[in-house]
Amino acid sequence: MPHFTEFNTNPPFPTDVPVAKLECISLAQLRGGNEAESDALFDACKNDGFFLLDLRGDEQGEKILSDAGSLFDVGRTLFDFPYDVKMQCVMGGARSVFGHNLNLSYKAVGLSKVDAEGTPDRCEFYGISKDDLLGLSAHLPAPAIIDSKRDLFTAFLTANHSLEQLVLSHLEKHLRLPAGALTSLHPLDRLSGDQVRILKYDPQPRQDRRTSLVPHTDFGSVTSLFNILGGLQVLPIGRQNVEANWRYVRPRTGCAIINLGDSMVKWSNGLLKSAMHRVTYAPGKQADATRWSLAYFGHAHNKSSMKRMEGSDVIPPLEDGTLEEDMTAEDWLYVRSTSYKQKDMKEFERVVGKDEPVPVVE
Repeated sequence: MPHFTEFNTNPPFPTDVPVAKLECISLAQLRGGNEAESDALFDACKNDGFFLLDLRGDEQGEKILSDAGSLFDVGRTLFDFPYDVKMQCVMGGARSVFGHNLNLSYKAVGLSKVDAEGTPDRCEFYGISKDDLLGLSAHLPAPAIIDSKRDLFTAFLTANHSLEQLVLSHLEKHLRLPAGALTSLHPLDRLSGDQVRILKYDPQPRQDRRTSLVPHTDFGSVTSLFNILGGLQVLPIGRQNVEANWRYVRPRTGCAIINLGDSMVKWSNGLLKSAMHRVTYAPGKQADATRWSLAYFGHAHNKSSMKRMEGSDVIPPLEDGTLEEDMTAEDWLYVRSTSYKQKDMKEFERVVGKDEPVPVVE
């Protein structure tokens, strides 16, 4: 399993950096109906918005880990292409064609900014959508290495979609929602913002190490993330956004990092959490190695309602006089992915609220 062996070929994660205390939940036990694991998942989603999911000992989980290793290899080939070749598949997803801005295809280093001063990011990525992979939408032009591995991308996406469904089914139970209230909003065969993304972070100059990917919250439902090296940091829920409060997420062999997106906050009227996170340089000796990341972003189908979920006595009620706009998931994704721009800030505040963190890149 390539994903496992890479932990042994890179410098170890250091022991002298601040680390987020995240629950580690067993997929095998969760799938087997272990009530303690299910309770731990719900607590993590209420308190942190992040947890580790140990995929070992589960047949599907082991396959996901193996496929993750293979996709890292695809990324190494892809990002070694000359710049002009990669730019032939520059980031697409215009709303007029695909329904919303999905940040698909290739994004070069520096295209996004990490602060109000316009400091460029330090990552490149390639994203491919579920709708493209499953033939539900137009096929974006892609490098040969991507097209030749469509079966691998599809297997990885559908398996992570299955993990998302499992997480949502447990949340349905704890929220005392009708069966299918969340899972039925995430079918494979309807248009949505689901995608797989491979990201590369080159080692930073020792004299100029800083944030590589802007602090943000994810827009969708459930994200699965696979890392070998450190660099991902989370801001614990309720903490002020100051440097001293950021915590590294320590990658663990055989584990995916799972986090909730803003859709879950909206549906649960704030009961579930979506934590702000960012990517900075890897800690310790890991900072001198190239950092690879692989993500699955899960979203509700485009026509899903983004109103507070009905039928639960656990989800907090809306405040008196609150009127919710019946926005679809398609429009939600569009607003969230564009509203970080200064000209859209008033719309962002109207839809989401003035106290929410501003996302820039999902």
